[in-house]
Amino acid sequence: MAEVKKVSVNTDEEALIKKRLLTQTTTARPGADPPVKKLTKKYVAYVNALAEDDANGDGADAERAREAWLKEIALYEFNMGRYRAVASANAREMEQYASASAAVDGEVRGTKDEIAELKTDLDGARLDRQHKEEYEALRRLCTQFPSRSGTTARLASLEAEIAELETESEATASKLDLRKKQFALLLHLVNELQGELAEEAAEEAAVAQQQAAHELEEGEME
Repeated sequence: MAEVKKVSVNTDEEALIKKRLLTQTTTARPGADPPVKKLTKKYVAYVNALAEDDANGDGADAERAREAWLKEIALYEFNMGRYRAVASANAREMEQYASASAAVDGEVRGTKDEIAELKTDLDGARLDRQHKEEYEALRRLCTQFPSRSGTTARLASLEAEIAELETESEATASKLDLRKKQFALLLHLVNELQGELAEEAAEEAAVAQQQAAHELEEGEME
């Protein structure tokens, strides 16, 4: 059962409430005695009647006073039962209030937890949105450059061109080396030919000198 919170009152208020509950000054008719006071008066009247009956020896007044006192007691007990029923109803209402208050507190806590969860979801959604925006910015930046397949194809084409140029360079180098060898051979042949021509010229000059000397000798002999 939920705990019922007590209402704080000061000493004067507590004394006033206690007095009103005991004397019923709040419910008694104007000018009428409170139940406790009436019960006390009936009891005093009964005691006085007993004393008078003891003196007179009749007993009728004492019996009437006794019946009046018993009726007042029964009425007082009836009122007390009614007050207990009211108090029990008030206690049940307080319990219901405490239960309803606990339920409201539970709903408040649940609402707070739900708000905290929604806040967490909102933060997550904001983070996801930020990531998407960053991804979109990177995607736009990447679209400014050639695609990977295009870059790969371009690299393959460049590699093929480089290989072809290397092949052509090797072929050109081979041709150049061959031309160098052929030119060196040609120079060697030219040098040999020049040597042979020089030897032939020298031989022809020697022959011409010999003929000139022979002709000179023949002329002197004549």
